[in-house]
Amino acid sequence: MRPNDIEGDAVLASLRELRTYDVSPARAQRLRTRCHSGFTMQDSSSHLTPSSGAGVWRAGRVLAGAWCVLYLFETLRRAAAVYGF
Repeated sequence: MRPNDIEGDAVLASLRELRTYDVSPARAQRLRTRCHSGFTMQDSSSHLTPSSGAGVWRAGRVLAGAWCVLYLFETLRRAAAVYGF
C-alpha cells in the first residue's frame, strides 16, 4: 500500500472519524487496586499445605511423569521398528 492509497481509503477514513474514549483517573485507580488485590490473594493461596491435598498433586505428577516415559519409550520403539533396528 502506498501513502496515497492510505489517504484515499474509505475504511481508514471512517476509522479516523471515530471518537476516542478513555476511563477516568478514579476508575483507573479502582481497577489497579482491584487487580493488585487479586494478585496478592493468588500468591498467598497458591502455596499448598500438607493437609490441602499435596499427596494428590504428588501422585498426579508421578502419573504424568510415568505417562511421558511410556510415551517416549513407545515412540523410540516404533522409530526403531521403522528403521529396522
